[in-house]
Amino acid sequence: MSVALSDAWTLRQLATLAGLSGAGAAALFLLGRWSAQLDAKLAAPSVEVSANKGAKKAAKAADSVGTPPFMRPPAQVQCNIEERNLVTFVRQLPSKPLVQRGGGEVHSTAKLVLLCASGKGGVGKSTVSVNLAYMMKQMGFEVALLDLDIYGPSLPELVRLPPNCVTQNEAGRIIPIDYGGVALMSWGYINPGEASTIRAPIANQIVGQLLTGVEWGPLDILIIDSPPGTGDVLLSIAQTLSVDGSVLVTTSNSISLADVDKGLQLFTKVEIEPLLVVRNMASVCCEECQHEQPLFMDSAMEGLSDLLSARSVGLVDLPLDGKLSQAPLSFQPANSLLYPFVRNPHHEARAAWRALRKATRCVLEAALGLKGGTTSSMTKGPRREAPASLRVRPGGLLEVRLRGGDLRPLSCGELRANCRCALCVDEMTGEVKIDQAQIREDLTLKAKTVEQVGNYAVSVVWSDGHQTLVALRALAEMVGGQEKVKKSNW
Repeated sequence: MSVALSDAWTLRQLATLAGLSGAGAAALFLLGRWSAQLDAKLAAPSVEVSANKGAKKAAKAADSVGTPPFMRPPAQVQCNIEERNLVTFVRQLPSKPLVQRGGGEVHSTAKLVLLCASGKGGVGKSTVSVNLAYMMKQMGFEVALLDLDIYGPSLPELVRLPPNCVTQNEAGRIIPIDYGGVALMSWGYINPGEASTIRAPIANQIVGQLLTGVEWGPLDILIIDSPPGTGDVLLSIAQTLSVDGSVLVTTSNSISLADVDKGLQLFTKVEIEPLLVVRNMASVCCEECQHEQPLFMDSAMEGLSDLLSARSVGLVDLPLDGKLSQAPLSFQPANSLLYPFVRNPHHEARAAWRALRKATRCVLEAALGLKGGTTSSMTKGPRREAPASLRVRPGGLLEVRLRGGDLRPLSCGELRANCRCALCVDEMTGEVKIDQAQIREDLTLKAKTVEQVGNYAVSVVWSDGHQTLVALRALAEMVGGQEKVKKSNW
C-alpha cells in the first residue's frame, strides 16, 4: 500500500504511539518518505500522458476544422456483391457479337464490353486497364484486352511479348496473343518500335479493323484501352460496338479533373454508361511506418465528389506504388509471374493490389446495374431504379417488369436453362453439365417462389426443387430490354 508524502509526519506519530523508538521509528518514517516519493514519480507520467492525449485530440480537432475541403479525402464507393456471385451474374448475360453495327459475320462475342478512358495522358490509364484485365482473369472470367492507341500504344511496354508474334488465320482475321490467360492485341505488337506517322483517316480504318477484325472467340469481358482525350477513336468505338460502360482514370489536379467532366459529358452523348472513376496516385504509403500521405490535391478536388454524386458514378482511390508500373525490359515467360503487377503473388499484401481488386469488383457491380453507397454515407444499394423486377404469375409463369414499366413474359425453361450454379456449370472449366435443350422444352417446369436478393438479383425456386440466382440486368436482357435499359434516365 502506497503512502502519500503528506502522511509522513502521521507515520512518525503512529510509531511513537505504538511504542516504537530509535531504529524502529526511523525505519517506519523512511518507509513513508520512500512510498511518498514513489507515488509522486508514478503520478507524474500519468499526468503527462493525459496532457499529451488532450493536446493530440485538440490538435486533431483543430486540423480537421482548419483543413480546406479539397484536402479531405473524397468518399469512396463500396462493394456489395460477393465475388463468387459476380462471375455467375456476368455469365448469365447474353453474349453480344463483336461485329460492326448493322451486321456481319459473327466470329467473336462478349457478355460485357468495358472502356477504359482518360481525359488526358500520363494519368496511368493503361496501367489501370492492364491490371483490371488480369484481376478479372484471377476472378475466373475469360478476358481480352485491346489497346486502341495507334500513335502511342502502351500495352507493349506493360506486357512485353516476343517480336513478330502477331499472326492471321485463313479468314484474314488477327489472332490475339495469349499471355497469362488474357488475350491481348495492340497496334504496337503489329508494328513494334515504329513511330506511327499515320493520317487520321487511315488511323480510323486501323481502329475499325482492330475493333471487328480480331478473332477473340467467346469472351466474358472485353476491355478496350482507348487513347486519351475525347477524339475520333472514342466516337468510332461508340459507333462500332455496343459498349456496356466506361472507367475514367484521373489524378488529383485541376487539369485532369476538368477532363473527367468532359469525358462524362461525351459518354452521356454517345450513351456509354460511366461506371467508375479511378483516382490514380491519390496517396503514398510509407512501407516502414504505414503512414499514408495524400498527393497532388488542389482546389479542384472540392467539386469532384459533388460531380460524381450528381451523375451516380463511384470513386476508388489507387495509391502510388513504385512496383505498379515496373516490368522487365525484355520478354519473360508468363509462368514467371513478373508482370503485370496483380499477377505477382508477392504483391497481394500491398495497398495498390487491394485497391485494384476493389476497383475491379466495383466496375462489375456497376455494369450489372448496382451502384453502391460510399463511406461518407450509410446508403446501401443502388442510387437508381433497378433495371428489372420479376414476379410469379398464376400457374407458375414468370413476368419481367422493365425499368419504365413495360411488362414482358419470360419462359421458365429459358431462365432455368441459363442457371450458372455449381450444379449446372463446372466452376473450373465453365462446362455446362445440364441438358439445356431438354430443360427449355419442358413445359411442366414452373416457378414456385421468387425472392429479392439485395438490390441486384432474385432467387427463383423451381417446381423440380432447383434454385436459380439471377442478376436483374440479365433478366432485362433476356426479354429484350437491353436498349431500353441503356437509354433510361437514372
